[in-house]
Amino acid sequence: MRALVGFALAVAVFHHTPAVGGDAGDWIDLATPFVVVGAAAAVLVSFGAWGPVLGFAVAAGVAYVDGHGLHLSANSIRAEGPTGDVERVAYFWDERFSHWEWHIGLLGLVLAFCLAEPWARPPVRSRPLQEALVTVLLGVTLFTSTVEGQTWWLLPPAAAVLGIWAFVTPRPALRACAGAVVLAALLLAGWAAWHRGVPEFSDLGWI
Repeated sequence: MRALVGFALAVAVFHHTPAVGGDAGDWIDLATPFVVVGAAAAVLVSFGAWGPVLGFAVAAGVAYVDGHGLHLSANSIRAEGPTGDVERVAYFWDERFSHWEWHIGLLGLVLAFCLAEPWARPPVRSRPLQEALVTVLLGVTLFTSTVEGQTWWLLPPAAAVLGIWAFVTPRPALRACAGAVVLAALLLAGWAAWHRGVPEFSDLGWI
């Protein structure tokens, strides 16, 4: 379970730090996929993931890394101030497709952990504090990332699936991951009710 806490911490730190990192933000963001996927690999190893589950995790990791790379590349192109068709194309890859792929990949990694958990030997054990850390760190980050990335529509179905799954088959990692996605969905609901929509934090001048 410690590996899952490490993953949640890596995601929280490297998804938030670039926004407040000033000129160093892009360099920090460059390291993000390496740190996050490395932390995910540690979780999968600790859970003994193999076969189709490992293949699914690899596919999710590739989607996460590719989406993040597209985001950084297109964002850099847009920073040069292109106009016309170049700006429209760069905007699509920066603000649309890259976010879809990146965030689907992240949720896919979380799902892979839950799929791998039943096969872990010895069985995954946790302490309440560990589960709480995963739920809060990962939940808040999923909320902020999907709101700013405008992929918030991923949260309700993911919360429903993982929430029901955790209720039917309660296990430590599944419970923590489901709690994180449900928390993100609840924060999203509160945000949408407050603003009567789902504006990005940057549109409100928060970052």
